[in-house]
Amino acid sequence: MTGQFAERTTAPGEVQAGSIYDLGYQHYEGRRLGRAGALRALYNDSLRACFGLGRSGRAKIVPIGLTVIALLPAAFAVALEAMVKGTIPEPIRYDNYFSTIVQFLVLFVAAQGPELLGRDQRHHVLPLYFSRALDRLDYPLAKLAALTTALLIVSILPQATIFIGKVLGGADPIEALSENLPAVPPIVLSSLAASLVMAAIALAIAAFTPRRAYATAAIFAVFYISLGVSVVVAETAAESGGSAWGDYAPLISPTATLEGLTAWLFDTTPSGDAFGLFALEGPIYLAMAAALAVVGSVLLLWRYRRIPA
Repeated sequence: MTGQFAERTTAPGEVQAGSIYDLGYQHYEGRRLGRAGALRALYNDSLRACFGLGRSGRAKIVPIGLTVIALLPAAFAVALEAMVKGTIPEPIRYDNYFSTIVQFLVLFVAAQGPELLGRDQRHHVLPLYFSRALDRLDYPLAKLAALTTALLIVSILPQATIFIGKVLGGADPIEALSENLPAVPPIVLSSLAASLVMAAIALAIAAFTPRRAYATAAIFAVFYISLGVSVVVAETAAESGGSAWGDYAPLISPTATLEGLTAWLFDTTPSGDAFGLFALEGPIYLAMAAALAVVGSVLLLWRYRRIPA
């Protein structure tokens, strides 16, 4: 807006008044990105927030620290492979890497899930989002995509490190590449499934409270209490002679379900207290993982359909 002020002299006792003239507005002539642009910007900002980028150093400690910790087993595996050259069995492999770092992934979603949603609720800025090009469902979808991507990075980066270490450390890199290429689809699929399921569950819980501490505690409870219950059910079934219902104990826990799915994708047998005496068929783990992702996503979207804004 442009304008000029004019002053004039007044007679004694007369109230002086200003006048504004040449009033005009400059119209925006640039490209309008619309809803897609707003959705993309929200996704990018949320992904950066998952790792504390663009924020204080304190905000980076947990996500960056957990990412580095998740990388340590991969670095150890590469170093061990370089030293022993396959003379001893590998303790850390593609098929068991998820079970190695699953606790760190739970910590990541418990810390960053509430951070993505709670801040906007606490500061009452959701009406500003919804008054623009974004639809109500665009907001939670962008947050879900961002947290899923962040978890995918934390999951795949260490396994990519092992892959590169095996290829470059092999006597014949071309042969090593051909030997390790079949592991790429299971790595990607298992990491994608784990990232989507864990992100959907964490955000569905975080959407119902703006208080970060409450949301974090609830996420921990869902993941760890369910795992404890699945272990108890499996052990009880084993003590009673291997009851058939004990086979389904892993499905009680999201992390155990994802471990079973990962084992199936890598064509191995899942191990752990939650799996009891028998292992379910792989498609059952896949169906349960899909159900968890769908239920978590639906709850998240339902919440933002009705959240006050």
